[in-house]
Amino acid sequence: MGDELAFQQKHPLGAIAYLFFFVSGLVLLYLEPYNQDEFVRFHARQSIGFSIAWFAVNVVLGVFISVTPGALSWMLRMTEDLVNFALAVFWLYLMYKAYTGDRYRIPELADIIDQVAGPKP
Repeated sequence: MGDELAFQQKHPLGAIAYLFFFVSGLVLLYLEPYNQDEFVRFHARQSIGFSIAWFAVNVVLGVFISVTPGALSWMLRMTEDLVNFALAVFWLYLMYKAYTGDRYRIPELADIIDQVAGPKP
């Protein structure tokens, strides 16, 4: 009975890893007993990587917006808004995939996360 309950809790915890971006990912990555479960660890690591990538995209676009003049700056702001909307929809998709029990790997980013995170325990 306890194993069944633990199995049912994995999926919502995988989705919660994305909820508060890298903060919830870090908490689940280091909080006992969740850090022992590979499903939760996978989504926590991916949440951290996705949050960092989203932040980096916003920093790069912000720098370009601040240094470009006039109408081009306005176009870049619109592009930034569209990119943020697309990333927000993808963020919801990642939460949905985790909640349904899928281990959806973000192409390219998941490989980088695996290299940075090191070997699996």
